[in-house]
Amino acid sequence: MSIYDRDYMKERVREKFSTISVSASKVLICANIVAFFIQAFGERIFGRAEFLNFFGLSIDSLLSGKVWTLVSYAFMHGDIFHIFCNLLGLYFIGKYVERVVGNKRFYILYFSGAIFGGLLWMLLSYPNTSETLIGASASVMAVFATFCYLYPPMPITFLLFFVIPISMRPMTMLKIATCFEVLGLLYSLAGGNAVVAYSAHLGGILTGLAFAMLLIKGKLMFVDNLRMPKFPKSKKVQSDSRGGNATDYSFKVNISTNENSADEIDRILDKISESGFSSLTESERETLRKARNELNK
Repeated sequence: MSIYDRDYMKERVREKFSTISVSASKVLICANIVAFFIQAFGERIFGRAEFLNFFGLSIDSLLSGKVWTLVSYAFMHGDIFHIFCNLLGLYFIGKYVERVVGNKRFYILYFSGAIFGGLLWMLLSYPNTSETLIGASASVMAVFATFCYLYPPMPITFLLFFVIPISMRPMTMLKIATCFEVLGLLYSLAGGNAVVAYSAHLGGILTGLAFAMLLIKGKLMFVDNLRMPKFPKSKKVQSDSRGGNATDYSFKVNISTNENSADEIDRILDKISESGFSSLTESERETLRKARNELNK
């Protein structure tokens, strides 16, 4: 009998594999990359127009029964720069959002952004029913908006034109991005030749903000009861009493004006880390909401 055939060694092997964490944001990044190569081969075999007619989103395709295009379009991209920008944003921002909302809610956020962004784009594109929408931008904008709402005081540094470093708060970035998208949408509605789907981006932003507000109000707790594929869990992510993934908060809220309040916030965040968001009482959720309001002032 091999040593690995013994019961206690089997248990150690199972424990080792149970520490493997599957990140939803990384799964989606990989799915987009695989879809990009499938798209490249598909366009070469069937032709670009025919392939995108089957997977891209348009009013005509949806009316013809291709309901899957409400999701599949978000995995198609125009070129390598298009997918690079979307996945770059998803990689750097997605991990912070996923840390707070958990795997299940992150998938819901991502696909909701795609669906509602696509629906708003179709609504504002009518009567141009033959135009086709592709790209994960609506989903990424939903993740971005959620990040800005959940991390308002966290400064972000980015390179303007890939050269000039600029730092600003997430909510400031969101306001600037929203104004830019609104101006772009008005330009396109006025007859301007715009190749960017500004309306889809705005749909993603609105979806992300709505998602974040519902999360803070505790309206998304039902997600814990949804049955999802059982990926191995990390030791840092424990299962809560309702069978869902506990939210892993890696930051502490510090309210300098009230030391007792800061201690209470730390206690609540520790409770979330150990037992999940659904374990909070209504008063504890209200305390978190008040803390967030203080940070926004």
